[in-house]
Amino acid sequence: MKRLKTFALFFVLLSFISCNPIEYEVFGTIEGTVLDVDTYQPIENVYVTLSPSNKNTMTTSDGKFSFSDLDANQYSITVQMNGYETNIKTVNVIASETTDVIITMKKKDY
Repeated sequence: MKRLKTFALFFVLLSFISCNPIEYEVFGTIEGTVLDVDTYQPIENVYVTLSPSNKNTMTTSDGKFSFSDLDANQYSITVQMNGYETNIKTVNVIASETTDVIITMKKKDY
């Protein structure tokens, strides 16, 4: 009986040791699309800046952009392109989540 108890205790301890700790994602992602406010068509080659991280990127042919590995925080996204008015949008990033955002731009009146 003593052997059975010892074996059971050993098995329980071994199962705790072999368990992998739970890892939590501490970063978030922003995925967005820049659209023309009048036509609602995507705008390519828009310069996108993320603050306070000072990361930047350009939109793809379908108006999309992405920033990953971001600390949970509040960010400002600035979009700029010749012929359009600059627009700024504020978003909150939550750890292990993707924040989707649509930003519109209006053509400048000359």
